[in-house]
Amino acid sequence: MKKILPVKWLSVLVLGLCLLLSGKSWAAEFEPVSYTAYTSLFWLREAGVPEAAEYAKATGKQHLLFTGKIKNFYTLQPVNMLYHEMRYAALNEYIQQNGYKNVMDIACGFSSRGLYMARHGIHFVGAEFPAVAVYGNQYLVKCLKPEEVKLASYEVADATDKAQMMAAADKMEGPVCITMDGLMMYLTHEQQASVLQNIKAVLQKHGGCYITSDFSARDFVMGASKVVYGEKNAREVYKESAKVYEEIADADFDPKFFATDEEAKKFIAAQGLKVKQIPLFKESFKLYSEKGLNKLQLQRLDDLKKAKILWLITLE
Repeated sequence: MKKILPVKWLSVLVLGLCLLLSGKSWAAEFEPVSYTAYTSLFWLREAGVPEAAEYAKATGKQHLLFTGKIKNFYTLQPVNMLYHEMRYAALNEYIQQNGYKNVMDIACGFSSRGLYMARHGIHFVGAEFPAVAVYGNQYLVKCLKPEEVKLASYEVADATDKAQMMAAADKMEGPVCITMDGLMMYLTHEQQASVLQNIKAVLQKHGGCYITSDFSARDFVMGASKVVYGEKNAREVYKESAKVYEEIADADFDPKFFATDEEAKKFIAAQGLKVKQIPLFKESFKLYSEKGLNKLQLQRLDDLKKAKILWLITLE
C-alpha cells in the first residue's frame, strides 16, 4: 500500500523559498513553515484587509512577506489579491450569516481569520503543524485583547491524522464550521480521502459543516484572472500564477484537481459526505481589493461573486 505523506511534512518541500525572498540561509531567517503560511497573509495585507496588516506586523517577519522578486509580480498581484481576499471573506461571511460560534480552520497557516473571529465573539481553532501552531499562538497574543485570546488558538493537528483532528475539534463545544483555504491541491487523492474521513468524524461528533473553495480553486483563480485581464489573457495569467507555487513546492497541481465538478462530487460522496455548491456571496459584498478596478472589471467581479465556487459539505 502506498504510504501517505503526512500533511505537516509538505512544508519541507517549500523551505527554499526564503532564498528567493531574503537571499540568506533559511536556518537563520525562516522558521520551518510552508511558503503559503506567509503568502496568504501577505496577499490579504496587500488587498487592504486591516486585520491581515495587523497580523503581518505581529509576525515580525515582514521582510519575508516581500515577494517582489517573483517573476511577473505586478501582473500577478491584482489577481492574487482578489482571489485570496474573496475566499477569505466568503468563508467569514458564511460563518456569520449561518450563526456558527465555532470555527476550525484546517491548515490555516498564519491566517488573520483568528483575529476576525475572536473579535466577533466566535471561537476559532487553527489546526496546523507544530511550527505554525507555536508561532501562531504568539502572534494571536500580540494582537488580541486578553478576553479575545480566550476565543482563539492554534492546535497541533495534521489533517490526515484523525486523533489530532478530533483533539483540536474537542477544544470547542457545539456545532463546528470547518474551513479550508488552499490545502487540497497539495494532496494526492488518497490523502484527500483521508482528510475527508477525518472531517466526517468531527462532524459526526460535533455537528456542523465543512466549507471550502479548494475543489474549485482552478476555476476560482481563472475567474479572478478574467476579472482583471479579460477572457483573452486569463489562461496565461493563471498558468503564471500556478507556476510560481508549483515551482516553489515542487508540485504539480493538475493531477490533484478533478476533471469536472461531478467527478469531485462523486469522490466526496464516496467518503459518506453530502456536497452542495453555493455562491461565494449570498448578498452584496464590498472587497478592499476592488479599489482601482474599472467599470468593466467591476462588472466581471460582480459575476464572479455570484459564482457557485464554495463547496458546502455535510453529513449524508
